[in-house]
Amino acid sequence: MNNTSSNILQILADLPDFLRKQMLQNRLKEFYEMHDEEKSDLINMALVAAPKIDPDKLSILFRTWLELLSEFDAEKRGLMFQTYCRQILKKPCIIAKFDFKSLTDVFVSLTQLQRERLTDSLHEVLLGLPNSNKMLKVIPEYSLKAVGLK
Repeated sequence: MNNTSSNILQILADLPDFLRKQMLQNRLKEFYEMHDEEKSDLINMALVAAPKIDPDKLSILFRTWLELLSEFDAEKRGLMFQTYCRQILKKPCIIAKFDFKSLTDVFVSLTQLQRERLTDSLHEVLLGLPNSNKMLKVIPEYSLKAVGLK
């Protein structure tokens, strides 16, 4: 399944911008209708697949995902970040191969409004985690600074 997930993410990244946005937006809407276990499985697959994708392609996909996510309401953004955090906390090594520098650079390149919406939701989720320190330890300082956590 991991190879399939990588292939799906690679194909999404290769799509023209308008198609990629439309498909990702539909997937995000579907995500919010899933049961918790399905959400967790999907996020886990994405976390495993992401490092296997060409970093430039992943940056394109990540940017689109962040732009779309910033358009959802705070509750939905929080749910997304909470699901990611839970999966990462279950298996912190899952993000060891991530190129945090390029992903952080994508985040920094967003508009101020997009960054504020995303960081507000992320901060709220992290404050609500009983083990947020464990989460913060697996994220490089450069990235923590970019989202106002250092």
